[in-house]
Amino acid sequence: MSGLQPGELVGPYQLVRLLGVGGMAQVWLASRADGAYEREVALKLPELVELRKDLASRFARERDIVAGLEHPNIARLYDAGVSAEGLPYLAMEYVQGQALTAWCDARQVGIRERLELMLQVLDALQYAHARHVLHRDLRPSNILVTETGQVRLLDFETEEEEHTQRAQIHRRVLTPKYAPSPELPRGDAADAASDIYALGVLLYELLAGSRPYRLQHGASLTAIEQALMRAQVQRPSTQVAPDTAAARAMTVQKLSRRLRGDLDAIVLKALERNPQDRYPSAEALADDLQRCLSGEPVEARAAHPLYLLAKFVLRHRIGVAMSAAAVLVVAGTIGFELIRPTSGAGVARSGASAPHDTAR
Repeated sequence: MSGLQPGELVGPYQLVRLLGVGGMAQVWLASRADGAYEREVALKLPELVELRKDLASRFARERDIVAGLEHPNIARLYDAGVSAEGLPYLAMEYVQGQALTAWCDARQVGIRERLELMLQVLDALQYAHARHVLHRDLRPSNILVTETGQVRLLDFETEEEEHTQRAQIHRRVLTPKYAPSPELPRGDAADAASDIYALGVLLYELLAGSRPYRLQHGASLTAIEQALMRAQVQRPSTQVAPDTAAARAMTVQKLSRRLRGDLDAIVLKALERNPQDRYPSAEALADDLQRCLSGEPVEARAAHPLYLLAKFVLRHRIGVAMSAAAVLVVAGTIGFELIRPTSGAGVARSGASAPHDTAR
């Protein structure tokens, strides 16, 4: 869509400024202009030069999908309609916030706080998945964080947009370069596993400050599929740069140690090439992140006895230390008793010397 300018009217809304472009739409900051009420909204409009006859029905379906999602971490739908010029629109909640990664880096947020934000994302996504709604375009710009630290998911895509997913995948690679899950370039339908993979890419960047891999500009879909299937994703803990560590208020060595082990395993499981090898749901990924935060063994790692023992010791450091101290005290007491002379032996020695002294 071209030619729209600030100040123009779309239905009852006056455009203020362009907020962004993504998927098949532009999003504008707009205000209600008919006097019905005062509210700023994020107005989503189709980004096409020529209006298609099916746009109104597609936006109506998206309206019905998003209107059914009432969750504190999902941006609300206020209104939907078609302008006098035949332009369909969705009026969404305008969220004043920053993209997830930018919000964290600007505040030098640590790993625990980043994982807690990710748990908000997963809670919202699990809610949507339970209602058979996929997001299909999870990236930092579609996950905003408010000044108070509340996450809001934006811009759920519809099934109609999925029908043109091959063109959409190609477009995403050419511009923001967020890699799709490996099954999508070969034509498989998007499902919950595709969203899980996208969360793996997001979690990798949130923790390590980089993406698992980058794709070449202008690559064909076949080249993209081959690159994704051949790529060897490195553990996040091995990809830490000095500026990344500084944005997390850590040294490179400390951040690498923090990511090594459980978080490496969790991220790599979400990024498995085979959808069946990924986490089965957003809830399962959230559960593993919560286990990591609680110091419990994570499902992404093999339950080796030494690993389980180490986790137990870390979770019960005080108790283990007190038990060890008690064992040392008992052992020391027993040892002391074994080498300390008894009072009876002392009497015997004194009594044995008395006759000797008298005889002398």
